[in-house]
Amino acid sequence: GLGTYGGTDTNDNSGSLKYVRVWYGGADIGFDTSNPENSGNEINGITFGGVGQGTTLENIEVAFNKDDGFEFFGGSVNAKWLSALFVDDDAFDTDEGYNGKLQFLFALVDQDGDHAAEMDSKNDASPRSFPIVSGATFIKSDHRSGRSNGLIQIREGGGGEFYNMVLTGKAGAGLENNDCAMETRTSDISLAGTAPDYLFWHPNNIVNTITSGAGTLNQ
Repeated sequence: GLGTYGGTDTNDNSGSLKYVRVWYGGADIGFDTSNPENSGNEINGITFGGVGQGTTLENIEVAFNKDDGFEFFGGSVNAKWLSALFVDDDAFDTDEGYNGKLQFLFALVDQDGDHAAEMDSKNDASPRSFPIVSGATFIKSDHRSGRSNGLIQIREGGGGEFYNMVLTGKAGAGLENNDCAMETRTSDISLAGTAPDYLFWHPNNIVNTITSGAGTLNQ
């Protein structure tokens, strides 16, 4: 059945994960023959539900997983040195008001994967997701069919701050920002306003992607 998670303690300590590797995990628990690439019922490599800042997450790798590599549902946990390789959906996924800091991320996405990062919110509902990402390298080799999605997708009113990122490879775009709500979207932090109601993309982030089909550059 359905379970509950979360709470009101921002400094919750759910323990420590250091120097952990998760390979060949995940399973499709509701296979959809009409969408064999991603039925929407797969298990993530590691899922964090409402985990707080007192938790330690460092030097963790997920590879060849059936669904997302790392999934953060809400919470404020910070993490460093995370690597996601050749997973079948998104390398990193945040949603449900997640507002932690993610530093030193690395993702290799092949033709079976989707985004290097998919970061959602719930439009203008509170809490708005507000990840702070710095020091990330995202690479995509190709996509199985058609025009691929953005290497990083921020949607549904998602906020956050994004610094020191390199996005490269064959993807529909580097940054894909859609289904926006009332959040401010800017590359000038002085115009951002008050967190979490803005999305700041640092102008020094490097984006060099090529569309899979047409072969045109997307900056």
